[in-house]
Amino acid sequence: MRNFFYSTMQWSRLQRNRNLAIQGVFLFFVIIFGLYLIFQAFELEISLSHFSSRAGFGLSHTFLTDYTSNDSRWNAYFTGVINTIRVCLVAILLTTILGTIMGVARLSKNFLISRIAWIYVEVLRNTPLLIQIIFWQIIFLQLPHISKAITFGSTSAISNRGILLPWMSTNTNGQLWLIFMGIIALASLSLSYFFNKREDKTGKRASILGFSISGNLLGILIFGLIGVITFFAFGQPLSLDFPLIHQNTKGTWLQSGGFELSPEFSAILFALVIYTGTFITEIVRGSIQALSKGQTEAAQAIGLSNYQVTSLVVLPQALRSIIPPLTNQYLNLTKNSSLAVVIAYPDLFMVSRTIMNNSGHALPVFFLILFTYLTLSLFISIVMNLINRRVTRIGT
Repeated sequence: MRNFFYSTMQWSRLQRNRNLAIQGVFLFFVIIFGLYLIFQAFELEISLSHFSSRAGFGLSHTFLTDYTSNDSRWNAYFTGVINTIRVCLVAILLTTILGTIMGVARLSKNFLISRIAWIYVEVLRNTPLLIQIIFWQIIFLQLPHISKAITFGSTSAISNRGILLPWMSTNTNGQLWLIFMGIIALASLSLSYFFNKREDKTGKRASILGFSISGNLLGILIFGLIGVITFFAFGQPLSLDFPLIHQNTKGTWLQSGGFELSPEFSAILFALVIYTGTFITEIVRGSIQALSKGQTEAAQAIGLSNYQVTSLVVLPQALRSIIPPLTNQYLNLTKNSSLAVVIAYPDLFMVSRTIMNNSGHALPVFFLILFTYLTLSLFISIVMNLINRRVTRIGT
């Protein structure tokens, strides 16, 4: 026994051995705790079999789906997922535009423009997002009653039931034409890329009827020409659907046609865009200021305008430092969209909570929510990492 203790003391004198002992003890307790959780999970009902049952509740927003209360809970859940993806995609696009504009405005030499951008950032960035969501909901509900809706001819209408805008309606050939034009768009982009690369290598532009044009313009001309020809060849598959507000025989005001932006969707969209835009504004501003002043001075020295300096010299180089933190903001926006539950927008979280209340199985539904948000976040990360790899590639 004395030899054992002596050997142990000799072994523990080395820092590496002591670190191994501490890690071994820590790993032992982690395994014990993990086994405890596994044994407890076996005693719980974590099956999602109840999702095949009838949902029994309706949803106010069913974008791209024909969901009804008679459908299964799976259909209700996927409708909530689509509603979440819808608001996140639109918000990511708009907040990127807003943040870029305000980031450049923060550095403007015009005192009024730079002060407005500064106030926008300092006020809205330091206000809780939840408060902003509720604020915008109240604002949209204070719009005029539908009987006194603000109309702009027959093109759009604004009331406390939402904002109605013109939209596209398709006939029987509409979907086929849209798929065909999607293929043409990809072909036009590929053709533009080919001619642009050739121009970079050889200095020769594409030529049509003796006129020299760039690859971008050639792609646009091909896409537009084929689009116009096939539009009439397919029997004019698209037409404008204008909104209509009318009163039925019982005196109830109804709205139909067009595209509706409901108060709930508009509130969560505005709040996410404006709030996240403040952080993107600071990312853009900081990335631009991180560039050497010599870049701007050199661009001005060769006669480029302020717009050309910003769009051709400053922003392309700033993208290298913009994209990584921009990815974090996109992820935050996606996760913050779950706050839409406070204004009854049927997103992923609200639909899931309704399913939990109906079924009484909270734990498996929460696991499904976590997995869905994790999937969305990983997808955004993968796409942004691919873009970042393309931007930071040397020689491009």
